[in-house]
Amino acid sequence: MRFEKFSKQVFHAFDPREFNKLINAPFWDSVKYFTKILAIAYIIMAILLVPKLVTLKSEIQDQLSKFDSFSVTGIVSQSESIRIPAKEPLIVIDATGSEVIPNKERITITRDSLFYKFFAGRKEIPLNQIKQMDKPVVSRLIIYFFIFILPSLVFFTFGSFWLKYFLFAVLIGTIVFLMADLTRFSQPWKTCVKSAYYTSTLIILVEVVSSAIYAKWMVSLFSFWNLNIYLVPLVAWLILSITFVSLLHFSKLKRKHSKD
Repeated sequence: MRFEKFSKQVFHAFDPREFNKLINAPFWDSVKYFTKILAIAYIIMAILLVPKLVTLKSEIQDQLSKFDSFSVTGIVSQSESIRIPAKEPLIVIDATGSEVIPNKERITITRDSLFYKFFAGRKEIPLNQIKQMDKPVVSRLIIYFFIFILPSLVFFTFGSFWLKYFLFAVLIGTIVFLMADLTRFSQPWKTCVKSAYYTSTLIILVEVVSSAIYAKWMVSLFSFWNLNIYLVPLVAWLILSITFVSLLHFSKLKRKHSKD
């Protein structure tokens, strides 16, 4: 039922005869709509990035080969083990010298070894290999660390994308409102902001997917939170929103005349 409603919203967003239905719906319906569009675009982007992740290990090894020499020395002493977090830890560091038996934690570091829990089971790496910068070992650890933080990375990057488009929809809606207010196409501010959310379909899909393939054509203006703000999508979004509001105005006039 929800998919049916969403699919109807997508079709209505491209049909001027249905613009009035979208605008008359609650404001948060438009926010939910653009969030779903963003989720679809994000999934497509993630799929397109998979080949890059496959080659990441070899690229890391190539970069590590740039070290002419690398050594790590140090003396560590502990009175008791470190557990992060304290309850049901994900990481345990125990250099007390006592026998350590890895349990449910994902990473266990002792005086001599690093144990990490992966899909295929628990693996052990002698710390000497890390200190001597063994390229296959270090690259494997970096890949594992990346996978380990991947859920947090997905959450924060999606959240950043969401905030970016949420704020720019408000900005574009406000610009459209001010421009329309100077003409005969004047519409309430909330209507103009809703129009920005509903016209974001192609903008979000094209921009997010292009960012994983080739982004130079979009012309980067600046960046914040490591998110690029592109000129071409913004201009296209503004034009689409102005068109939406203009067509909405004519649609209302047509209904008014038909009633008369």
